[in-house]
Amino acid sequence: MRIALYAYMIVLLALAPMAQAEDSLITLKDLEQEALANNPELRMAEKKAESADQRKSLAAAMPDPMIGYSVRNIGAFGNSTVGKEEMSMEGFMISQEIPFPGKLGAKGNAARKQAEREQESARETKLRVLNSLRSVYYDYYFTYNSMEILEQTRELMKNFLRIAETRYSTGQGMQLDVLRAQLEVSMILDRIAELEQKQDSQAAAINSLVGRSPLAPLGRPAEPTAAGMSRSMDEVASMALAHSPVLKGKQRMVEQGEFEVSSSRREFLPDMVVSAGRFTRGDLQDVWEGSVLFKVPLYFWNKSSGVKAASADLSSSRYDLEATKLMVLSRVRELYTMVRASDHHIHTYESSIIPQARLAVQSATSNYQAGKIDFMALLDTQNLLLKYRLMEQEERVNLGKTLSMLGELTGEEHE
Repeated sequence: MRIALYAYMIVLLALAPMAQAEDSLITLKDLEQEALANNPELRMAEKKAESADQRKSLAAAMPDPMIGYSVRNIGAFGNSTVGKEEMSMEGFMISQEIPFPGKLGAKGNAARKQAEREQESARETKLRVLNSLRSVYYDYYFTYNSMEILEQTRELMKNFLRIAETRYSTGQGMQLDVLRAQLEVSMILDRIAELEQKQDSQAAAINSLVGRSPLAPLGRPAEPTAAGMSRSMDEVASMALAHSPVLKGKQRMVEQGEFEVSSSRREFLPDMVVSAGRFTRGDLQDVWEGSVLFKVPLYFWNKSSGVKAASADLSSSRYDLEATKLMVLSRVRELYTMVRASDHHIHTYESSIIPQARLAVQSATSNYQAGKIDFMALLDTQNLLLKYRLMEQEERVNLGKTLSMLGELTGEEHE
């Protein structure tokens, strides 16, 4: 008996943290902070940007100098004549290649723009992860709210069932009304079970985005902060053109292409190699020498191909930038219109449709009890109320998602 009691207590202790986690309140802001710290895709993008930033100094670095040992000997191989013959000597030399002025600067600027592109790419990834998290969170919140609405509807249907049973027992109603009320309760329970399964999938997606195990429990979602749109469409479009990470990344690509064209044209200019050395000749006087050599860009046709390729890449980047601008502006207009429509729908649901539907249910309930309408008319009014309540919640979720997508386009990290 004691062993069974101890086992029961151990199971309760093991389940207690999970139950507490599932009942705890989670907020979108806390999840966003967790995602920014732990999302693996975001961390990977940040590391790529960090790598590109470290590499930009390498592109503008001078070539490494060369140092070597040289010996000049007269006579048979293996027989040293240094110090015996005037032309025999040994010593060390050092040489340094010096690129033509401006070459390293152009390469360094191109690498710097590449690093800036990676930074914009990391910012784009950051906004995309936050947008994905918000979208799933709104769905998760909608599922929770829908389950609560269905539970309230189930209680109301139980009340209808009691009314139908009373009318049937007194000979004022039909058995069909009782059966239909029971069927409605069963259908609501089935919809709740379906939402529970959807809720588990959404919780797994949220856990993955914030860097947790998909199997970890997730608490009850807090209501998202009320959102709205106070800017005009022109203001939103201007923000997108100025701060969109997609556009800024394309712009950096164009700037990088301009420096690459400049760098490829400078390949026609000669680099210089400077060398110097000192040699010993035994008892004879030491010898030193210095030289300056210039690379001759003899194979110019290959370099011409490089200039043409870089120019073509630059033109392609410019067209890509213009196409992306048009896409962003089109998307801004579409999303802005959706925000305005959602605002209108929510206001209509709150101010007229749902209050009127509630009054219709109250009136239908009284009329059914008095025998003035049939049970199907009562069910129709209740189903309309349920439908409009769910549509209002769905519209709120759509508004939050649309504003989040607009924030991704305009480069806003916070709603």
